[in-house]
Amino acid sequence: MMRKTGIVSLTLMLAVSLSISGCGVHLDDGSGDTVIASKVQMARYRASACQEAIQAGIEQVFQGSPNLLEFKNRFANRSKALGSRWPSTSVKLKGKAKPENLPEPLPFRTPANAQALLQKMVDCQADTLNDGIILSALVARSQDSTQGDKDEEKRLRDTATLAKVLISAGIGMGRDNKQIAATAAQTLPTARPSELSPLRYINGKWSTDKSSPEDKGSEKGTKQPLTQAQKVELERIIGQLDSLRFNLEKNVAQGGEIQLKRLVSNAITPLLRRELQELVSQLGSDPRQAAYQPYPGLSGADKKAISHGLTLAQQLQIDLVSITPNLQDLGLIQTLSSLSELQEQLGFDSGALPGLKDVSATVSSSVSVK
Repeated sequence: MMRKTGIVSLTLMLAVSLSISGCGVHLDDGSGDTVIASKVQMARYRASACQEAIQAGIEQVFQGSPNLLEFKNRFANRSKALGSRWPSTSVKLKGKAKPENLPEPLPFRTPANAQALLQKMVDCQADTLNDGIILSALVARSQDSTQGDKDEEKRLRDTATLAKVLISAGIGMGRDNKQIAATAAQTLPTARPSELSPLRYINGKWSTDKSSPEDKGSEKGTKQPLTQAQKVELERIIGQLDSLRFNLEKNVAQGGEIQLKRLVSNAITPLLRRELQELVSQLGSDPRQAAYQPYPGLSGADKKAISHGLTLAQQLQIDLVSITPNLQDLGLIQTLSSLSELQEQLGFDSGALPGLKDVSATVSSSVSVK
């Protein structure tokens, strides 16, 4: 736990899983006079609040439409992964006689009609993706400064895990939003994203904390050089992704379905080759080979086999979130979204959280990422 004079540190412990998760919260019961919710905490909080609000909105707006009601399960699954939106634990502030429950940093409202629901869906999807990118940049910017500090290194690993969840959730929401709008015969409105900022609770209300060390320096506009550890991991993933691409091409070439051959040659291969070339540029060397051994667990040339290959490719995208600091240049968001859509075209579900494996991880969001 990080402690600062005059500040109560708010720490969220988030267990992330595709199927089940828990969220426990500890607030210092000390002599501080303010509570600060960092960018990391705010990103988790508002993503969780979005999933809850949209799920409730679907139940209210589409209660007479079974085909639309079933979409609430997608948002419920993401809500479980992100944890409950706000703690009910009380905190004792300096000058107060008794501990008090802190209000939510932002108003929580359930969309009351289809127009409000669709707007909430696109706004939340944009914020969730943007917040995931911001957290990835915060981690990348802090790599060198945390070496040797085990607590800080763990905090960065946890933040990187949360970034992966947010990016995966944003991709899943983008797909679900399109399907909901199509099923409801509606047009999605333009998103109105909002800025991610740390907040300070003082004098009974939340306001933007402009003194936070997180705001010193911009996440945008500065390319982060790769650390040696990132280079090693990036080289490994390039090899895996190119081997997967090679084996998808080889397997489908041996099959007899013309449509699958066209899907691989016209959509999947160009998508992966473009990303691989950008990864090689970021790495500064080319570890790709002319041919590879069979990719572990990948065989066959039917729709199920190709879908499995797309699942593996999506998992590698999520791995890249914590390895390469330049997600925008890489086009990772577009690649992961396209892989998910291609899997849907084959008739297979990429899940509420595309690219995330069904394993548990612990995400701990502390006061700030310096």
